[in-house]
Amino acid sequence: MDDEVLARASLGAVPSLSRANARLLLDSLGARGVLAARSAALARQLPRALAAAVARTLEAGAGERALESAAERGIRALAPGSPGFPAALREIPDPPLLVWVRGELPAGPALAMVGSRRPSRRGATTARAFAEDLARAGVAIASGLAYGIDSAAHEGALAAGGRTVAVLASGLLHVTPRGQERLARGILDGGGAWLSERDPDQDARPFHFPERNRLISGLCRATLIVEARERSGSLWSARHALEQGRDVLVVPGPIDTELCRGSNRLLREGATPILEARDLADAVLGPLAPPLPLAAAAAAASPAAQAVLDHLADGPCDLDALARALRRAPLELARVLLELELEGRLTREGARLALARPA
Repeated sequence: MDDEVLARASLGAVPSLSRANARLLLDSLGARGVLAARSAALARQLPRALAAAVARTLEAGAGERALESAAERGIRALAPGSPGFPAALREIPDPPLLVWVRGELPAGPALAMVGSRRPSRRGATTARAFAEDLARAGVAIASGLAYGIDSAAHEGALAAGGRTVAVLASGLLHVTPRGQERLARGILDGGGAWLSERDPDQDARPFHFPERNRLISGLCRATLIVEARERSGSLWSARHALEQGRDVLVVPGPIDTELCRGSNRLLREGATPILEARDLADAVLGPLAPPLPLAAAAAAASPAAQAVLDHLADGPCDLDALARALRRAPLELARVLLELELEGRLTREGARLALARPA
C-alpha cells in the first residue's frame, strides 16, 4: 500500500484535523514519518489533544481500513503525486489531501456548471442544452449532483454521449442527495466518475458543501452559473473559481426575479455573459481544442452533418436555401449546424453558411 496515500487517508480519517494541520504534518514528518509517529512527536507540531486524536487514529489503522473497504467497492484513492490525480486540482490554493474516485475521470477540457436547486423551466432547459452541446464538442461537464441545474448539466452531458463528473460533499458510499442514486449510476454507466475528498463512509455535513464547490471549479477551466439567488451556494463556486484563476461565466436572467439576483450581480461585477453555446465553446475550448482538419471532419460526420458539408462544398448559402436543398426544416437543421460550428467545421459569414477554411 502506497505510504503517501495511506498517510493521507489516515490523516483524513481524523474528524478534528484540518487540511492545513494535515499538510503541516506531511511537510514536517513526511508520509513515513506520519505513519510511524506517536503522540510525543505529533505534539511537537500540534496541540496535545489534537496530537492524541491523530495518534489514536493511526494506531487504530483507520486509513488502511478505509482504503481496503473502498477498493472492495471499486473506489480508489489518489494523492496529488499519484498517477491519475487531476492535474488541475494540484494548482488550486487549497488542494485536497486525497481524492476518492469511482469510475473514470475524463481527460481534456472541462466546464463546471452549477446553479439553482429550484430553477425555472428556462434555466433547466438552458443548462441541459448547453451541457449537451459542449459534451458533443468533447468538453467534460462537472457538477455537484444536486437537484435542479446540477442534474440538468449531468443529464445533458449523458444525453450527448459525453462524460460528466459528480463531485460529492459526502463520501462515495453515500450518494448525496439520497434521491439521486439513479442519476449517479447513469454517470458511471456513461463512462464518467464520482469524486470526493471525504472518507468513503462519511456523511455530508453542511460545511462540506462550500468546500466541495472549490473542487468543482478547480477541476475545470471555467465555471458557468445558471440562475443563482442572492445567497445561493453557487456563488461559493464563483468565488472559488476567481481565487483559482478560473473564468466565471453567467447566463443572464430577468432582472425582476429573485431567482437570478445573485447571478446577475456577478455580471455587474465583471463575470462573462453567455448568450449562446458558441460563446460558451469559445470560453471553454479556446486553444485546447483546435478545429479538425476538413478531411478528418468530413470522415467523422454524422449522415445529417455530412449532407450539410457536401452541400456547402459547392459554395456558401443561407439557411433557407440549405433547408430547401436538403428538404429539411430550418429548425431541424439548427442543431446540426451548431454542432458543426462548435467543432470548427463551418462558419457563418453574415447570414450565409460556409465551410471552415483549413488553418
